[in-house]
Amino acid sequence: MNLIAIDIGNSSIDIGFFIEEEIFVQKINTKPLLTSPEYSAFFAGFIREKNIDKMPDGIIISSVVPGHTDAVKKACSALSKKEPVVLTHKMNTGIDFRIEEPEKLGTDRIAAAAGACGLFGAPVAVIDFGTATTLNFIGSGNKYKGGAIMPGMRLMQKSLFSDTAQLPDVAVSKPVSPLGKDTAECIRSGIVYGTAGAVERIISEAEKTERENFKIVVTGGNAEFVLPFLRKVDHSEPELVLKGLRFIYSLSDRRNA
Repeated sequence: MNLIAIDIGNSSIDIGFFIEEEIFVQKINTKPLLTSPEYSAFFAGFIREKNIDKMPDGIIISSVVPGHTDAVKKACSALSKKEPVVLTHKMNTGIDFRIEEPEKLGTDRIAAAAGACGLFGAPVAVIDFGTATTLNFIGSGNKYKGGAIMPGMRLMQKSLFSDTAQLPDVAVSKPVSPLGKDTAECIRSGIVYGTAGAVERIISEAEKTERENFKIVVTGGNAEFVLPFLRKVDHSEPELVLKGLRFIYSLSDRRNA
């Protein structure tokens, strides 16, 4: 199946062009919002650049930025004979939501959960190190148990810089040591080791309360900084959300076949 999967996130818009089992990925900044013709030109340029000559069988979009959804959807309409699908919790995702108000769960988290279950099986915990660091726990039988949200590492860094008088503007990167020898390294250590420690504590407590042993799947643009400091990671999948969107679309496609 040839498919275009689009994840509209707070920091970037990730576009995955699936040609059978191969995926071509392009990312653009979410801000500023472009017009539909500008998005169309961008998509067309990328298709030409990668010599993609097959019309997609469908398009699926996940968006946590509602103001961008219509412009991107309209830009995609010319790329496929089928109307683009916008993911919601009501679709067949393969996930059994055991939470209140599933309609308020970010569709990127839904796609990541579906992708993790499809690729690796449940019980599984998905940690997405993006603009926010999110944890999602899917138990046996693909039952979505709940999750946690904390500020992403770049948000932590920006907050320290903007809300203090003397702390410098430091790029997030892998710390040299848990004990910084200057202010910049202290900030890096606090952010990265602090994030790793918080994630591991949440996982540990979730396994106790849910009485499940979760496989740990990591994704997200900031994962590279914290991965070396996590004691247990079963799988690292950078394109988990896009692959989850493909999995969800395939479920819908099979049902409509």
